[in-house]
Amino acid sequence: MDGSDEWLADVPKVADVTAPDALAEVKRLAALAPAEYEAARKDAAARLGWRASILDGEVAKARPRESDGEAKPETVETLDPWPDPVDGAALAEEIRDRLRAHVVFGAAGDADAATLWILGTYLMDTWRLWPRLLITSPTKACGKSTLLEVIDAMAHRGFIAANASPAAIFRAIEAWRPTLLLDEADTWMAQNDELAGILNSGHTRRTARVIRVQEVNGEHLPIAFSTWCPLVIAGIGAQRDTLMSRSIVIGLRRKLPDEAVTRLPFDLHGQLLRVRRQCARWADDNAATLGAMDLEPPECGDDRRRDNWTPLTRLAAVLGGPWPDRAAAAYTALALTEDDDAEPAGVLMLRDIAELFAARRADRIATAEVVADLLMMDDRPWMEWKHGRPITAQSVARMMKPFGIKAQVKKLTGTAARVYLRSEVEAAAARYVPQKRNPVTMQQNQEVTGFSKRNPEAEVTLLKADNPLKTNEGYEVTLSGHMERPIDDVFDPDHWR
Repeated sequence: MDGSDEWLADVPKVADVTAPDALAEVKRLAALAPAEYEAARKDAAARLGWRASILDGEVAKARPRESDGEAKPETVETLDPWPDPVDGAALAEEIRDRLRAHVVFGAAGDADAATLWILGTYLMDTWRLWPRLLITSPTKACGKSTLLEVIDAMAHRGFIAANASPAAIFRAIEAWRPTLLLDEADTWMAQNDELAGILNSGHTRRTARVIRVQEVNGEHLPIAFSTWCPLVIAGIGAQRDTLMSRSIVIGLRRKLPDEAVTRLPFDLHGQLLRVRRQCARWADDNAATLGAMDLEPPECGDDRRRDNWTPLTRLAAVLGGPWPDRAAAAYTALALTEDDDAEPAGVLMLRDIAELFAARRADRIATAEVVADLLMMDDRPWMEWKHGRPITAQSVARMMKPFGIKAQVKKLTGTAARVYLRSEVEAAAARYVPQKRNPVTMQQNQEVTGFSKRNPEAEVTLLKADNPLKTNEGYEVTLSGHMERPIDDVFDPDHWR
């Protein structure tokens, strides 16, 4: 038996089939076209005394991997880092300018967040947690697909798909380690529970795996597949609560007639090869510094949002120049102005019921009145809660039960009624409803944002009612410009207190 026949050592043997006969049969089958092999495989497996799955594996091994002798093109690129040191702040500025050239962002800090996120895709071995980048728009034709192409041209090992099965996604991540960009999420992702679990698992490195049973040499074995990769998701409107909370959410809007954007060049990906190589070099040079940092953004009332922004904050600090102030402004504006509708439905209802108690100053409210008041809220989903039908007392009870809130039979205006108690609602709201901070300027109270008064051009001025439970009014946020600051000042601990 020559060296080319070594694979036969692991092939099942039967008394009436010799090894040379088996080798010849496998080689014959490997030369067949797929349709011809499919027609012949069962009879061939029976003659050899093998299971058909074993024969499939041996035939696959015997087939030539390349028909023309040339290497297959890479699915995702292998990048050679730029040969010279790179000015990170200047590189980030170039990425930001490119993003802003092609789409109209919904908020001032969205392009800054996207820039930092793109740089971070080159450092996945550094992060404990990495947020998804969620691109949303209120309607079509706002530039989501365009932005995906621009990000793909600058992120690490980008790969865009407009649809994929759950199995294809985790197998692609395991095989390619890409930056995965998923488009049209509103058409195929929202109702897929299995896919939601897979995407959620990849938020932190330790949990970023799924387990599937796979046949290996005739045995069914549990196999772990990685789900750890940078992930961009683009779609109209909001996504699942669990995905939103694991994401940096950036918005796009349709451009006005007087707003100009640049059309994408034909070979954008090729033109930006230099940018990708420079990102790879900057990441290589700064990975150790970033990995050793314990810098975090200030408290915002939402631990997961703070976790999502931690790696972006560290990237901004190492970049220096205007980037720490830009990251601070984007984080602060997001933390203080995010719409309540982004909250999970149960938390949103708990907030609304707490506001009812605050407005009425009552210690109990009848279930029927709670439902009626919820249905009067025009900016809430309760009127068309389930398949276009209004929310019911039973729905409210189911949503409040996880918070330890139950309707009880108590006296109300002299008669027995099913009521909700203020004490239970307030106790649950204190624990589960994010509490927004009172309106002050940054100069008056640095604890609101954690940023130093030495940077007056990063001011954020907030205006809001005194009691967040008494009104649905939002915050007004005024952002100013930025100023450059030396890197030593960025790492000053007092700067982040």
